[in-house]
This record gives sequence, C-alpha cells and structure tokens, in this order.
Amino acid sequence: MTNTCSVLLLELGLAAFDENNRLIVSKKFDNPIQSYRLLKSGENSLELKELIERIRSFDYILVNDANMAFVLQQSGLNSHVMPQEEQNNIQNTKPAYIVQSNLAMNEIEATQALRNFAIEFSSVRVKEASEKLDLHIIQSVNALDELDKIINVVGARMREWYGLHFPELDNLIQSLIAYAEIVTKAGLRENITRQIIENAGMHDRKAEIIMDAAKRSKGGDMTTENLVIVKKIAQEIISQSELRRILSDHIEIAMDLVAPNVKSLLTASVGARIIAKAGSLSRLAVLPASTIQVLGAEKALFRALKTGTRPPKHGLIFQHPLIHSAPRWQRGKIARAIASKVAIAARIDVYRHSEKDSSILERLERRIKEIQEKYKEPRLEKDRSRRYHLESRQRQFTSFGRDKRDKSNRKNRKKFGKRRY
Repeated sequence: MTNTCSVLLLELGLAAFDENNRLIVSKKFDNPIQSYRLLKSGENSLELKELIERIRSFDYILVNDANMAFVLQQSGLNSHVMPQEEQNNIQNTKPAYIVQSNLAMNEIEATQALRNFAIEFSSVRVKEASEKLDLHIIQSVNALDELDKIINVVGARMREWYGLHFPELDNLIQSLIAYAEIVTKAGLRENITRQIIENAGMHDRKAEIIMDAAKRSKGGDMTTENLVIVKKIAQEIISQSELRRILSDHIEIAMDLVAPNVKSLLTASVGARIIAKAGSLSRLAVLPASTIQVLGAEKALFRALKTGTRPPKHGLIFQHPLIHSAPRWQRGKIARAIASKVAIAARIDVYRHSEKDSSILERLERRIKEIQEKYKEPRLEKDRSRRYHLESRQRQFTSFGRDKRDKSNRKNRKKFGKRRY
C-alpha cells in the first residue's frame, strides 16, 4: 500500500492533504503575488521548502501544478501531476479548499481574498507589460515617422510662403534645415550675409551664388506681420528637427539594449519599424521568415492571392540598404536571406538575452555574396516565361465575361428551345 498525499498550490498559500482528504500541513504566503508567481515559474520558495520537510515521508505525491511537481522532483520527491478531473474539481470548489486549508475563516472571506488577489495580479501583469522596452521603441519609431511627416508638410509650406519673397532660394538650397536657419536669422533677403549662409552649412561658392541671387531676386516685398509668422514656422521646423535627432539617438541606444542582433542585421531604424509592424519583439521572434519578409506589404500580398498576380518580394525590409541598392532581379533573394537571419536574431534577443552574435551577420554576408556572384545578370528565360504567364492571365480575365455570356445563352436555349414565330 503506497503512502500518498496531495499538495495544492492555491493563491493564498500551500496545503498538503492525506489519502482521506485530511489536512497535513498548510503554509500561508507572506507575499501571495510574489510567491505564487515564483512557484508558477518553476522556482522554489521559502514556504515550499518548509512544506517539503513535512511531506518527505510520503512515497507518492500528487500536485495540481506541473511546475511545482517539477520543483518537488528536483528536491528528491516522487511527485506527479494529478488528473485533470481532480484539478477541475479543485478549481471549481477553491473557496472550500482554502477554508479547509486554514487560509481563510469562511468561504465569503476566501472569495473576497481570491478577488483581491486577481485584481492585484492583473495590475502587476499590466504594469510589467507596459514597462517592456520594445513597446517604448515602437512608440519612439512611430513618433519619428510622424515627425518626418510634420516637418515635410510644414517645411513645404515655409518654402512656398518665403518663396513669394525670395523664389530663387528654393532651387539653391535642398536642405530644409539650412533653409529654415537662413529664414530665421536673416528674415528679408536684403539681410542675408555670408556669415549666415556659412553658419547654415553652405560652402564659399554656394554662398556667393545665394548672395548674388538675393541682389537680383524678382520676388515681391514681405510685410513685417507675414515675416514674423514665416520666421516662427522656420523656428518650429528647427526645433522639430532637433527633437527628431533626439528620438533617432534614443532608438539607436534602445535597440542596442533590447535587440542588438536585429539591429546589426537591419540597422536601428529599419529594425524598430519591423518590430513595430510585428507588434513586439516577442511577436517577431515567433514569426516565420516568409512573414517577416513581407511585413508591411499586406495589401499587395492579399491582392496577389485574390487576382493570381505575382506576390510581393519584400515589405518594410526593402528599406535595408543592401536590398534597395541591389539590382531588381536580386532583391527578392536578398530579402529572403535577410528575413531568415532576422528570424534567428529575434529569437536570440528574446530567449537567450545575450550579446551581439557576430556569426549571424557573417553568414548573411556570405549568402549575399553568393547571390551577387550567382545572379550577376537577369535570367531572360525566366522573365520571358513570367511575361507569358501574365499575358495568359490577362487573356483569361478578358475572356471571362464572354465565356459567361455564352454559358448563359446555352442555358437559355436548352431551357426554352428554339424560338418559333
């Protein structure tokens, strides 16, 4: 006859019962949230260590949690997970078990304690989820993209407005920041000096051209009120550009901390956008390489599935310098190679929490060299077959309406016969 007992992991503490369902020992948690999560993660706690000493004489131990059963096995006990029916019964009558374990005075108090535990446990989980650094990276890169849109839109308005006064400056300066600095410091074109132009980053030759254009400008005069508004717009562009630089530096540092391997493969900005599109770094780590390759190209992908046209070769990953600088016929293969290595790098960053693994980047560089050597020229036969396939699909869709009308006419003739007059 085996000497058997049952050990229950409850929200408020631990309890051990004998074969006749009589309480052997119970241990109440000093910090229920911390101790419960510790045991659920497969680690030992002070309360469990004290309970182990009291149940060490039993030959066979049933436990209602697999992780705690593993902890007991590591302590030298013959522990096993109890059947699912028993676990469901304990779950459905948990307040009664808490009272029986002397962890509460009555079932009303036990129910209230379980409710408080659930609220506090959820609050801790929400707080931990909100503190994840990859979520802050997502917010940073989204803010960076929105800032780019704002700067471009407001900058275009500033160029157009100031162009009424000095239209020649628009073609002479491409940099939006340099343009805004000249507008802020000089104001009217008559006040533009060589020092202002050089402080904006222009070379000597360019400074002479701008000053000469200011003297010969055909633009109209600007009132003081309009000039004040344009200068404020230019100052706002400069301040927004400084904020963009701070955000960009923050993303660089955060990616080094959270996803160093993904950053080494994709650069900080592209890696952050891929993480943002996936939803989180842990979500990116479970995605297959084929999905990572087309992240950001969902519309093109579903359009291809619906119409039968060629699917997209890449999505956001196209922003990688190695892809958008490669010849057209190599981009799909390079995107596939990078996506497969990104899938591995994301899993290393999430599950291993180690430093940068340089072997992934080395293997990627070797693979890209193989692609560049093997596919130096486009494959004409393949391109020709693809054109034939597209033309045949177009013929099929074009003749679809005619085939439908012919089928309808055949059905009508079969149903009504030849019309007689």
